[in-house]
Amino acid sequence: MHRYSEVLGLPVICAADGKNLGIIKDIIFCPKEKSVVAFLIERKGYNIRKRVVFASDVLSLGKDALIVNDADDVKDLKKVQNRPEFKDKWDILGLPIYTKTGEDLGIAKDVLFDLRHGKIDGIEVSDGLLQDIVKGRSVLPLIGKVEFGEENILVDSEAVEEMMETGGGIKNLIEGNKKVQRKG
Repeated sequence: MHRYSEVLGLPVICAADGKNLGIIKDIIFCPKEKSVVAFLIERKGYNIRKRVVFASDVLSLGKDALIVNDADDVKDLKKVQNRPEFKDKWDILGLPIYTKTGEDLGIAKDVLFDLRHGKIDGIEVSDGLLQDIVKGRSVLPLIGKVEFGEENILVDSEAVEEMMETGGGIKNLIEGNKKVQRKG
């Protein structure tokens, strides 16, 4: 599983000749299909045109680089932006998340995805800066009924019950230190 925030900035490398084809500038998701569509690639230098690598053309995505078979797998965005895959795309980050009972869960701060299946697996939820520092963020798995709108994300109570804390935050650090001290 990969995180949106950890993939940004990774180099895109061609397996055929080892050339660096650019860096990942953004990831294009299709919220309606809960899928990964493509990676937006930026190349340093004078050539500023936007380019993409479709998720289906990725050979592998590791913690340090995205690998494609051939340089031809990197396409000019203007030439492919009218393809159906780009029809229902919009930003997920920053969207408020509500339950169907009207409870505000927070804001989408990161996206967890599985490139092998091309699917979004979860959303990292921020409850505000103070809560993030104290408790850490939670991960909302995309199980049950999760509806993506252009302005909000609506989730069923089943998905809320499955929310997991990421283990971050000062509270967890302090509690972890207390457990270690009790053992010692």
